[in-house]
Amino acid sequence: MNDVFHAVARESQIAAEQMAIGATALSKANYAHSGYYSQAFFALTTGFERASKLAILIDDAIDHDGTFTISAKELRTYGHDLRKLLNKTDEIAERKHLRREAIGLPPNLIQNADRLPRSNIHDSIIAVLSDFANNLTRYYNLGVAIGHGGAERRDDPVASWWKLVVLPVLAAHYRDSQRRSDEREADLIQRLFEEGGVRVTFFAETGETLDSGYAASLRAAETKVAARWTRMYVLQIARFLGTLLIELGREGRFLETPIVPNLAETFGIFYNDDAFFRSRKTWSIYGR
Repeated sequence: MNDVFHAVARESQIAAEQMAIGATALSKANYAHSGYYSQAFFALTTGFERASKLAILIDDAIDHDGTFTISAKELRTYGHDLRKLLNKTDEIAERKHLRREAIGLPPNLIQNADRLPRSNIHDSIIAVLSDFANNLTRYYNLGVAIGHGGAERRDDPVASWWKLVVLPVLAAHYRDSQRRSDEREADLIQRLFEEGGVRVTFFAETGETLDSGYAASLRAAETKVAARWTRMYVLQIARFLGTLLIELGREGRFLETPIVPNLAETFGIFYNDDAFFRSRKTWSIYGR
């Protein structure tokens, strides 16, 4: 085992743990704790980018008998463009004809884990995160503070996430019966606040003021419903990247000079079904 082998092992852990950190932060994010949204964006953009670049490099090395031939300059051409990177990894997956049986994973447990998911919600997740990774919205707050015109012409990334990702998730998964129940509870909270003379002032993800018990309670309920589903959609992308890297790692280990460790040990946490993605709030490749 040489320095390259160990470098790939370390990089794989960085990528996988960042994706896990991002999924965990999404579980905690809400209008009152908006910093978790940014924590999720930073972690997910880093994890998706580094996992994608790692896949591109390993695939190239496999095609060249274990020699990494892509130059640093060539790798930089991808920049932080998550759309371009993820499309490239999907091209690799298509060319490799990934088979779950070949990488020792249950063939019938999870469907469609071997290709990049491309629903409208997945596309919106990638779009918001790609803008963040490319610094178009990463420093939005500082740009607004100093009067930078470019920032003011764009949405806050948290607002973009709510409009482009969360609202479609709610439209698809927030049951009418659950919403009616949440509205009744919000009414009750509003009456209790009025009787106790309690006033609240929060700011929603999209910037509007939540100045009543009803508004704050209903937004909290919406966020709780959305969190488990947005986490699922994000982890489906992580699952694709993990599945691809596990397969590439398997191929790399059979070269005359092994260039990668057993990546199933690093990315195996993401090979779970959608129900598990929705139920588990805390993620780490190092255990709970």
